[in-house]
Amino acid sequence: MKYFVALLLLVLISGIVIAKSVIAQNSEKYQPDKPGSTKTESNLWQFEGNQKSVYENNLAKVTSGFTKDNSVLSAPKGFDLHIWYFGMYDDRYKLRDCNYGIRSEVRFDFELFILENGKEIKWIVEPPHFSVFLNNTASGHGSNYCNYEGYKVQDDDPSLEIPFEKAVAGLCDLFVIFPLENEIAPGVRLYGDGNLIVFNPDRPPFWVPVTVKEVMGLVMTYYSIREADKQFVYPYLKEAFDKMTPEELNAPAYNGGDPVFDVTAEKDGLQIMRFNKDYWDRSLPETAIQFITLHYKFTDDAEMQESVQNNGHADYPALTVNAINLNSLAGLIRKK
Repeated sequence: MKYFVALLLLVLISGIVIAKSVIAQNSEKYQPDKPGSTKTESNLWQFEGNQKSVYENNLAKVTSGFTKDNSVLSAPKGFDLHIWYFGMYDDRYKLRDCNYGIRSEVRFDFELFILENGKEIKWIVEPPHFSVFLNNTASGHGSNYCNYEGYKVQDDDPSLEIPFEKAVAGLCDLFVIFPLENEIAPGVRLYGDGNLIVFNPDRPPFWVPVTVKEVMGLVMTYYSIREADKQFVYPYLKEAFDKMTPEELNAPAYNGGDPVFDVTAEKDGLQIMRFNKDYWDRSLPETAIQFITLHYKFTDDAEMQESVQNNGHADYPALTVNAINLNSLAGLIRKK
């Protein structure tokens, strides 16, 4: 028995030594002191006239706003900085009146320098990255109510396509938000789960609450279209709706309660909102940047050091986020 315990301890100790050796070898592969360069590429399309060049110029201004005062992005070291402009295309998204500005993603790829068997290579396939989303009403908050499949080409009568499109679009307007954590500056707010919103504080609120009645009405409309739903699901929903008091129906909506509705007047869950179509200044062109979202979480020194030990290189996206001048971000929003 003693022999078995001693052998087990030897195996465990050997494993720890090997693991530490592997980590050390990994850290030696990277070249954190080597200066890098910056390259920008655009993957944008589906534009009319000179929209593409105008929009790319606007993205360049936003990109500059993030890079010029950021010590990690302004002087790449240990990596080449590859900046991408990605379009976000969805015909259904464009048809909803709460959406106006052309949306996109600016992604900062950290293409780390690596020595492998004495040969220098770069990490170019899915490297560490950091993203900023522009004019995208589907970001900056929790999950939305877009999990309704809608019209089925193979099964449904063609006459149901338009009613389903409208019903699903109405539900897709809804989403839950995390509590406000910090009003950082006029036009810059941090919500829970790291959702940072940059906006025009002179415009109407970008999110507006909805009532329990509104959410239930949208769900009931969806289940009143297909005959099977109308026969088996809708009566159940109508009965639940009729049992609610006027106070409950007119209360602000929160997620929770009946799993079919997923809405309640109880404030135990997250509040349900929709994007305010009146937030957009429609006197500005669609190419104007009026709304910015990104994931923001400050990483302390202990977490940074742990990342180096575990991965063999610095967490460059986290270093970038730590170095963002949050008070300057509101200046990236076009107001006139």
